[in-house]
Amino acid sequence: MAPTGRKPRVFAGIDVSAKELVVALVRNKAEVRRMTFENSPAGHKHLVRALTFKGGTSRVVLEATGNFHLDPALVLSAEPTVELMVVNPLAARRFAQAQMRRAKTDKVDALVLLEFAQCMPWERWMPPPEAALELRAVTRHLANLTVQQTALKNQLAAARATSITPAYVIQDIQAQLEVMAQRIEACQGEALRVVRASPDLTKDLESLTSMPGIADRAGVQILGELSVLARDMSPDEVVARSGLDPRPKQSGSSNPQRKISKMGNSRLRGALYMSAVTAARCNPAVSAWYSILTGKGKLPHVAHVAVMRRLLRVAWVLMIRRTTWVDDLFRPREPVPKSA
Repeated sequence: MAPTGRKPRVFAGIDVSAKELVVALVRNKAEVRRMTFENSPAGHKHLVRALTFKGGTSRVVLEATGNFHLDPALVLSAEPTVELMVVNPLAARRFAQAQMRRAKTDKVDALVLLEFAQCMPWERWMPPPEAALELRAVTRHLANLTVQQTALKNQLAAARATSITPAYVIQDIQAQLEVMAQRIEACQGEALRVVRASPDLTKDLESLTSMPGIADRAGVQILGELSVLARDMSPDEVVARSGLDPRPKQSGSSNPQRKISKMGNSRLRGALYMSAVTAARCNPAVSAWYSILTGKGKLPHVAHVAVMRRLLRVAWVLMIRRTTWVDDLFRPREPVPKSA
């Protein structure tokens, strides 16, 4: 969303950590001030007072830092005179590198974000619905549990690979796996409960699970990441947020390579990958396009990434239109013939 028409009087960059907020602030083009606040409800109130002192509009940039940035972001976005932008950490890092900054401290990071606020194109952050935030928290916990389950399976395989492993160790790992399976099932059930409590999320999940390769498990994980995005975003913007957008790379070569940027949501990419593999194997439209790509010499993993990108575009269109899958949405459009 574009900023308001009011000219900002205050620019600020905020470096977020678990316990504190380090702020670099400039008011009316005066000298930069540096302040530190607790990352707590009381600290957030003091931060708002500093940003809105003497009125006027404040333009603030903070970096997405796990979940630590979420509470201050929600507080700042509720202030009518504060324009907030939440930036991808990789974008902030690249911005710092372009300025030849080598030091990395909280004060330096805050200053980088301040300069980002002053000179980069602006995209105002809007808070997602509460149900979407709750779903994302649950599905991210589900993803973490799945990673832990995979690690335990690998431990069990390693333990069984040698005869010297005591039976107790193998039994203990098996017991942990049983408990983990129960936790994953319970977490999956909680995610579905959150979805069913929201008519909008229910319709979105119905759209997603109508797609090939996306069942309830993958559907809620994908929805957990997509539901927090602004509904007025284009499919191209959603692809860019996922880090699946291609970036040409050419350095002293006549054969430029195109790789994905990875400047986005790695969790969304992870949730999409197995769905893309399954869809490429089972759905005729997806399989046909995958075969075209591999027939042109694309490596299988490259072709799967291309399938992920196209599936994500279709998923977003289905959610926005509140409709279900048809193969024609996935098939590439026929090129329009040039007039003579």
